[in-house]
Amino acid sequence: MNDLPGPGTVRAEAGPKEPLGDTLPASWYADPAIFAKERPAIFQRHWQLFAHESRMPGPGDYVAGTLCDLPILVTRGRDGKVRGFHNVCRHRAAQLVPDGIGRAGALVCPYHGWSYDGEGRLIRARDFGADAGLDAQSIGLFPLRTECWKGLVFVCFDLDAPPLLDWLGPIARMAADYPLERYRFYRDKIREVAIDWKAYGDNYLEGYHLELMHPGLCAAIDTSQYVIDVYDREEFFHLYGPRRADGLTQGLYFYRFPVLMLNLYDWGASIATIEPLGAGRMRHVNWYLFEDLSPATGPERDRITEWAIEIVSEDIAVVTGVQRNLNAGVYDRGRLSPKHEHALKGFQDMVRRSLAAYDAGWRPALRGP
Repeated sequence: MNDLPGPGTVRAEAGPKEPLGDTLPASWYADPAIFAKERPAIFQRHWQLFAHESRMPGPGDYVAGTLCDLPILVTRGRDGKVRGFHNVCRHRAAQLVPDGIGRAGALVCPYHGWSYDGEGRLIRARDFGADAGLDAQSIGLFPLRTECWKGLVFVCFDLDAPPLLDWLGPIARMAADYPLERYRFYRDKIREVAIDWKAYGDNYLEGYHLELMHPGLCAAIDTSQYVIDVYDREEFFHLYGPRRADGLTQGLYFYRFPVLMLNLYDWGASIATIEPLGAGRMRHVNWYLFEDLSPATGPERDRITEWAIEIVSEDIAVVTGVQRNLNAGVYDRGRLSPKHEHALKGFQDMVRRSLAAYDAGWRPALRGP
């Protein structure tokens, strides 16, 4: 049962301004039971951004962390290919490598010394003893679907999900003029905040608040012409606004449901994703990529990066207050603006459809032990 019900047609903010109805109920942003369904219904179904190829340029380089609260790692093999695995030793479930970036000639478990190569094969069960039942060929690391696009490394838990390029859909074509594959990792900004992932998505996908909350962004682009197109079938959003005459930057913005944010600029890229940590909690991960990392461009890189970080800080500050009120039990639902919140409605409908499919019996095809 892996066929999701088909969504509707393309919608755009420039379309009819019919009433949009109410928001999701406040309980959906704070209820552990809702979050428990979102994990398989949404996050284990979709491709998720996990690493940048420039963080593991050579054989043996790896990046380790968590997705869906599951420890995973991606590593570059001797053949140059990037592969992903669950970060768990097949002997007694120890974590193989610590979270973060590193390099290892072999993946050696710190607990009992079992070692694996970059393709996940068991090399040696250290001092294990004679056991005819230990089949090294069938006891390698648990693999994960891992694919790369323009230097970005994605992981997916659902064996039946489409290939990454199909999942990206029109984004790959629309972003073709931006040389993302030439951009290199400069710095990141990681924050754990008391915000539900949906509350952050709601905020990202409406321009209603821009004039009041983002003076720096409004100085760069003409927010009076800010438009968000909603692609229901492909489950992504295209955000755009023209650059002001003296604006700091011009860009192309995408939000791929559920949590991928691609902000492509003439200077580089700001790539963001969210790792939900529970109902009302998330980790916001933002990477800043540039093509030119020479010392001469350092001051300008820092100025642009701080500008971008400030915009996210402004969002997090206001949405943290929103989440507190969603948790408080006083507010239940709000009314959506037909002029400004068409994309927010599309985002919330994607959440509704995903959970309805789960309630109807759909499940991701996960790899068993």
